[in-house]
Order: sequence, then structure tokens, then C-alpha cells
Amino acid sequence: MCANERCAQPLTADRCEHCGIANRAGKWTVERVLAQSAHSRVYVAHDGAGQVVALKELHFALVPGTQEIDAFEREARTLEALQHPATPRFVERFTEGTGVGLRLYLATEFVRGESLAQRLSRGPLPEAEVLQLGRQLLAVLIALQQRSPALFHRDLKPANVMFREDGSVVLVDFGSARSVEGSRTHRSTLVGTFGYMPPEQLGGTVDRTSDVFALGATLLHAVTGRVPSELLTSEFQLTVPGSVSPSLRAWLQRAMAFERTARFADARAALEALEGRGPRARSPRRQWLVLAGLVAVLLGVVVVNAQELAESSPVSVPAALQPGAAGWFARVKSGCNQLEVSGVMARTPPPAGIDGAGYGAGCYALAGRHAEARRLIETLPAGSARTNAAWRVFEIAHPVADQGEDSAAGPMMELVLEYWPENYQALYHAGIAEYAGGDTTRARQRLEEFLQRYTAKDFFTDQARLVLDRLDKGLPADPAMGLGRH
Repeated sequence: MCANERCAQPLTADRCEHCGIANRAGKWTVERVLAQSAHSRVYVAHDGAGQVVALKELHFALVPGTQEIDAFEREARTLEALQHPATPRFVERFTEGTGVGLRLYLATEFVRGESLAQRLSRGPLPEAEVLQLGRQLLAVLIALQQRSPALFHRDLKPANVMFREDGSVVLVDFGSARSVEGSRTHRSTLVGTFGYMPPEQLGGTVDRTSDVFALGATLLHAVTGRVPSELLTSEFQLTVPGSVSPSLRAWLQRAMAFERTARFADARAALEALEGRGPRARSPRRQWLVLAGLVAVLLGVVVVNAQELAESSPVSVPAALQPGAAGWFARVKSGCNQLEVSGVMARTPPPAGIDGAGYGAGCYALAGRHAEARRLIETLPAGSARTNAAWRVFEIAHPVADQGEDSAAGPMMELVLEYWPENYQALYHAGIAEYAGGDTTRARQRLEEFLQRYTAKDFFTDQARLVLDRLDKGLPADPAMGLGRH
């Protein structure tokens, strides 16, 4: 029977005589058609050993020009050379037929899952997932840019980003990819998708900032649910809505800057800027203002947080009246102590979902019941869901650390780091708390990692270096230092 559901005619040969769909090509038996155009098709096919592939077929005689053939050949060469875990695995390429019957074939790994475009059809992604997606795609772009010559994808967009069934990301469709010997190329063939590609690509110019721009536009679409073309100004610049958190907004604005010189220099620089930001993690420089000693810093936090709230929420709603998990936590917070927490959880359990698990774990952690907090987080799937729950615990633990409650803040920050190890703010607070509590080995480990991840010269790096210096000298924590109070 023909693999084309609309045809479904009996087969007497390797190709349907009615619609032209292949039944067999090379060693591959066609299961179904994934996509087709006037001159090409993509099949799901398998061989005798059960290997399943995406089989791309190009009908040579029907191709309108050399550009389509070049793209087909470029993708085959690129994937064969790459063999990267986040790109489709190359299997084989071959031809069949002669003359008007000549067809070109490319067999690659069949990525089971859905595209980012399909996922966004159901709505925008949580910011934690957007950040994780950005990190994974930047790792791919770094691998491409480190090649010699460097390789530029030139058409990064949601339709070309796939999620495997295990949640890992795959960058697909390398038909537009281009190897570049120097720092950039001019007057190349115009490829790409309007809204996602940078303005200079319209003129055929691409460099190491081009794919980073397209990634920024892709993440902008993911976090807002709106295609970039809807967010273009009259000057052809992409705007980032105020609903996006300040730290991610700043990163996106730089990635998508109109002038190339204002962008991240390459994918590695972009990843370094994004690393450690976690779900809505904020820069200590922005979040904590050193104004006139430690008390002024604490006041600065209130000012900045109030400003960020005003930017993102036009109407202020008391937390206890908010719906969902945030409102639940505001109502039960007073009972999140060792004596009352069991009764609170039994009478009014947290709402289902990631935020519910996060706020519930935060309540348990405030009460010192870290095993219960951990079990609640681990009811969620491993990966970004647990990281997002840890974000809620961090938001609850952060004020505790700022108030100098080291005995409570330290274990809470350690819990956060189990599921969000790159959170440099948690590393700082955990290190300071461990030092105050006498665990010098753990304090050194946490503070050294904090200094690796956060390199700004400010109160926090000064304090971390001061503690490490005291550790080198074998000195205990000095209450006069005010450790934990910022």
C-alpha cells in the first residue's frame, strides 16, 4: 500500500505509479511522508536492522535552480563532518536513477519529538526553560564556530530546533549553513528567515554575531509567545517587552543589537553572559546596591526590587490574595516552622505543579525539614522542572540569608544548589553560611566556585576573598564582620 495516506493505492513497484511516493529507496523502506514540496520529500524510513531515519529525497529534474541542489549537498557535507550530539546524526547519502529519473538521497537520524515551533503553538515557555534552551543552543553554536573554518547555521529559528523525547535539544536543517574562512563573509546568497536573521544578513553579510542574533530572536519568541516580526520597530530593531525579567531582557537586547559591534562577539561570549543566571537570577551588582555600608545595601535591594516589580506589574496585588502557589505560600508562611509545618502541609497542601512543589519545598526548608523538601522537588521530572522549583526555594531562602540567619540559610542554599548548581548567588550565601557555621572545607569549595562564576569587583567578591584569606590563615568567623548581613 502507498505510504501516502491521501493516495493509499496498491503498490506494484518501489515507487507509487499514482503519486510518485517512494516505497523503497536504497536499503530503506518508507513508513510515511513527513513533508513534501514540488521537487522534494522527507520520509520516515527504516532498514532491515530496524534503524529508523529521516530520508530526504530531491528529484533532480524538478529542482527549479542550482540553489536547491547546493543546499542539499551542503547539508549532507555539513552533517557528515559534524557528528555532534545536538545535530542530526549523518547516516548515508546516495543517488538512484538516471536522466529525468535521477534522485538524490540523504539519510539522517530521525529525531523523535517535536519542534520548538510546535511547542510554542501551545503558548510561551517559562523563563527557566528559555534559559536552559539558550544554554543548550549556544553550546551547539560554540562547537560550530570553533571549527576550522567556522560554520554558521544562518537559519536558526523555532522550526529548526527540535526537542528529543528525553528533552535534549537538536539543531536541524543545515541546508543554509556556510563555512567561512575569515571573520565574516560579504555578498553571500541571501538565506534566512525575516524577523530572526540580523539586518545585515539581508545584504548577504554574516559573521559570528549572526547566529547569536537569531538565537536571541528565537528565545524572544519562546519567552513571549510572539513572533519577532510583531516586535520590530520602524527602525527594524527588536523590542523586548517589560514582562521579561530584567536580566534576560538585558541579555536579549545585547544579543539582538542592531549594530554588530554592540552584540556579543561570538557564541562563547554570549554563553558566558548567560551562564549562572538561572531562572530569573539577577546580577548581584544590579540587585544589591552598596550605598553607605551594609544597611544601605539592604535598603538598595528593596528599592531595586520595587522598581523591577513596577516594571513588570502595573497593579500591585498583596501576596496573600494572589492565586496559585505564590498566594498559597503567603498564606501558610507563618506556619513554616518545625512545630507547625506538618499540620500546615496536611491541612492545606501546596498546589500541584512546579511552583507548588517549589513553594512547598521552601516551606519545608524554612522549617529545617530538608529531606521532605527534597522529596517534594523530586516528585518533578529531572531537569528544568526541578531547577525551576529550586528557583522558588532560592527566592524564599534569599531574604533569610540577607537577614544573617546563617544556620537556616546555609542548608536552604545547599538544597538549591542540588538542583541549580550554577546559581552563583546561592554559592555565595552557602559559602558564607558554611564559614559562619564552622564547615571550612565546604565554605572554601563554595566560595571558590562563586568567584569562578561571578567576576565583578564588588562587595560580594571582596567579602568572598576576605573569607578565603581568613581560611588560608586558619581564622574562624568573626561576628564583627557581619557575615550573612548585606
